Amino acid sequence: MNLSLINAVLSFVFIAISGLLFSEIPSSFLFILVGLSFFNLVLDRFYKKLTALMANILAALCLIALFVTVGISDTVKLFVSMMLLASTFKLLQAKAVKHYQTVCLLVFFNLSTVYLFYQGILETFIVSLLYIINFAVLGYLSSPKSFKAANKQSITTVLLALPVSVFLILFLPKLPAFWQLPGPKLAKTGLSEQVDPFAIAKLAESDDLVFRVEEHPNSTLQAPYYWRSLIHDAFDGQQWLVSDILKTQQFNDNRSVNIEEPKVEYNVIAEPSSSNWLFALGFATSSHNNVASTYNGLLKRKGNLNKNIKYAVQSTQVSYSLTPFEQRLYTQLPVESNPKTRELVNNLANKNTTAQSYFNALLGYFNTQQFSYTLTPTPMLNKNTIDQFVFENKSGFCGHYASTAAFMFRAAGYPARVVSGYLGAERQGTTLNIYQYDAHAWVEVFYDERWHVFDATEVVAPERLNGSLSEFQALSERFNDNLNFGLKRWSHLKAINWLRIKLEELDYKWTNWVLTFDEQSQQNLFKALFGNNAFWLTPLVIMVTLALCFTSYFLYSKRLPRSSEPLVFELMQLYRWAEKQQIHYDETNTPLQNIALMKRSKPTVASKLAKFEQIFIEVRYQQQAFNQNRKKQVRLLLNSIKTAK
Repeated sequence: MNLSLINAVLSFVFIAISGLLFSEIPSSFLFILVGLSFFNLVLDRFYKKLTALMANILAALCLIALFVTVGISDTVKLFVSMMLLASTFKLLQAKAVKHYQTVCLLVFFNLSTVYLFYQGILETFIVSLLYIINFAVLGYLSSPKSFKAANKQSITTVLLALPVSVFLILFLPKLPAFWQLPGPKLAKTGLSEQVDPFAIAKLAESDDLVFRVEEHPNSTLQAPYYWRSLIHDAFDGQQWLVSDILKTQQFNDNRSVNIEEPKVEYNVIAEPSSSNWLFALGFATSSHNNVASTYNGLLKRKGNLNKNIKYAVQSTQVSYSLTPFEQRLYTQLPVESNPKTRELVNNLANKNTTAQSYFNALLGYFNTQQFSYTLTPTPMLNKNTIDQFVFENKSGFCGHYASTAAFMFRAAGYPARVVSGYLGAERQGTTLNIYQYDAHAWVEVFYDERWHVFDATEVVAPERLNGSLSEFQALSERFNDNLNFGLKRWSHLKAINWLRIKLEELDYKWTNWVLTFDEQSQQNLFKALFGNNAFWLTPLVIMVTLALCFTSYFLYSKRLPRSSEPLVFELMQLYRWAEKQQIHYDETNTPLQNIALMKRSKPTVASKLAKFEQIFIEVRYQQQAFNQNRKKQVRLLLNSIKTAK
């Protein structure tokens, strides 16, 4: 058996796993893991393994590096990193077949950790390939086959398992998780309950997909797309927050509202997130079992947060009256903050006495005072940041304009709030893709019994309204410089952009058909298949199908190992015993040569092996009958050989 080949293949598997986790585990620690895998190849090249002392010293150094680079705040990443490190060290010290079998078992756990962070089709394809390779290694270690034959058997096994897997996904009852890990992807959830203008800008560095939108065939959505996620109703002088009052009212839907036509309908497929905020246009409602509609027209996720969710949305506009309490809530400001802006507001409000005219005047002010849009604004450190922005800097992104405009509405006595979510989308046919860099903040101001969108971006950077931030030509160069490494950064090259779009289309189908298949989708499938009889027909179909599978496997397995030639099955049992004893026989040898090898390797059972050898010669070479007496004798011999110490 070629253990060097096993060693090299497993080293490659660990390097591949490290590559898959490149965006999640700190790169400095991943370089250490990859370095250990290469070190293992070098050691094997010179037929050496780490001594226990060297291994302990190296492990201690790596543990220090782990805690320094990964830290202990994110327990999920810490757990995954420690498992990878421990498994790599096990490979470094592996010498015998049993050691490599243990490493193979550890690889199964390490491969599964990839799904804590990614469930996309590309990652699933790579992990599946690594599973096949690992199964092949395990098969090669457990039987006297060539590695090529082991690979072939591994692929065959996986292909045979696919129909069973599809059946289980479709029909196995989907139960809620008993527990879940504490928020992997926490750092990538995007928005926050605290609107800090600089935090919004940081999202422009990420091209992670946040959600997709499917248009209905007879309902085309029209830009600009303001995807609402959070409402911030409190201002502390620096940041806009979600007040405790608003949090407690989130699920109070007793308000009487007038729903305005027309309604628009569409489906949203949201990526996994550790937050419960969802995304929709205007005043939204959803009938999905795991989605709650709030009285402010926002949607929130219920249940498991760390998985994709597909929900249908109805969006419209509503009108109603604010209560006196809400009127006070949405006009509150810190006393005596930003005096220069307050003076400007007084001048504008005195000349424009209605809400609509003040709204237009404010738009006109941003349009004529040489404000500009940028992804890299000058930091504002003064106490009165809005004064500094309006009269000095005049250059910022959505967070600056939303914060300033909401302040100026409230200072004039008009109820206003900051809304954060996403603006725009990248259209691909009837599907809209929304990315982290599309994060946006804007203002909703209340008059004429409804909330109106106010976004200074409309006049400062009108092109920003018509699509994704990636399509904003004025900032294209700065936008690409801001992005992390990825295909999006190179999308100005036609070939790469074509590849990116094709991969996204493939990932969309995977997400739409597989990842969003939840309890509700399963119930809809059962109803479509069995109608009103789904309650009793579904378990019946499951039991009958499983019974057929087990029966087929039983009949198939009964045919596999048997041979019409006498003593073949018994000889194979003897070979399996030899493998467990780590007796490395050669497939090209004759049975008698291999039995002789076993006798030399295991002297304690040499006499029993000799008796088996004698019966084998009599039956196979001297054509004597393999009668009941010989069968019983062989069975007893095999049992005594297997149980001997």
